[in-house]
Amino acid sequence: MNQFEKVSKALADKNRLRIVEILMKDSLKVSEVADKLDIEENLASHHLRVLSKNKLLKSTKRGRGVTYSINRTKFLSIFRQLVKKPFLKDIIKEAMKTTK
Repeated sequence: MNQFEKVSKALADKNRLRIVEILMKDSLKVSEVADKLDIEENLASHHLRVLSKNKLLKSTKRGRGVTYSINRTKFLSIFRQLVKKPFLKDIIKEAMKTTK
């Protein structure tokens, strides 16, 4: 499975997309993510592991807790690689114009 397939699969879950959206605003602990999503901590932890495994998140250990944040470098790298794909380049450029 290539990088795009792995990342696509990691982002194919609504809870993981919500986690990315939430973490774009602030770094959070597992319990805080679980509270915001209204899910069990073990499920939040699972989703955070999937995103971290694909390097979409950074984690910082503080004492016994772990704080998660977005790995902006990884997201930028993904989008830069997507823009290089001829079949996606024009679509992405057009999408970027409409979002400004």
